[in-house]
Amino acid sequence: MWIKICGITRPEDAILVDAAGADAMGLIFSSRSSRTLSVDRASEIALAAGKRLEKVGVFTETDWEKIGEVVDRVEIDLIQWHGGPLGREEYGRLSSFGVPWMHVVRWDGRAPLDAPHGAFRLLVEGRSEKGLGGTGEGWNYAALSEVKWPLPLVLSGGLSPDSVGLALDSLGGCRPFGVDVSSGVESRPGVKEEGRIRAFVENVRSREVRA
Repeated sequence: MWIKICGITRPEDAILVDAAGADAMGLIFSSRSSRTLSVDRASEIALAAGKRLEKVGVFTETDWEKIGEVVDRVEIDLIQWHGGPLGREEYGRLSSFGVPWMHVVRWDGRAPLDAPHGAFRLLVEGRSEKGLGGTGEGWNYAALSEVKWPLPLVLSGGLSPDSVGLALDSLGGCRPFGVDVSSGVESRPGVKEEGRIRAFVENVRSREVRA
């Protein structure tokens, strides 16, 4: 199962994520997030992480020039569109940067899951009034077992070392492509904790063995 640790703000945390055996790290480029990065800082973090760890660029604004600069300079492997719905032409722009992109759905637990044209994966989180990701709010993960998944699905929202196993178990026989965590492995906003990262990864991997 693909494991992404999001909201990386320090090179030393990228090294911890890599050493713990996660698959990807999220680098945020959004004026709406306290974990947002400059391109220079993100490049420094990416360099520290090395080549194995996938670099996911998280965006909420349609500043196409900025997205292109980040993809090129930081060597982003995957774009995560965490903003609102776009038009077909704008979704096409997301597909023009030479890397796949993942669409975020803030799900109400009832509506069908839809995938915009061109999306590579869906990241699904619960609706929250607290803002963009990293809120620590859990939701009714089990409801996902009742709907069709149009694309490989990444489970997100309120996950932690303690809750991720229960969240995965609540899906019954359904297995997501991956999981995403941010605040659940932090000691304070933007600062990751090694023990919590390792415990999160171990708890996810243990579910793989059982499956």
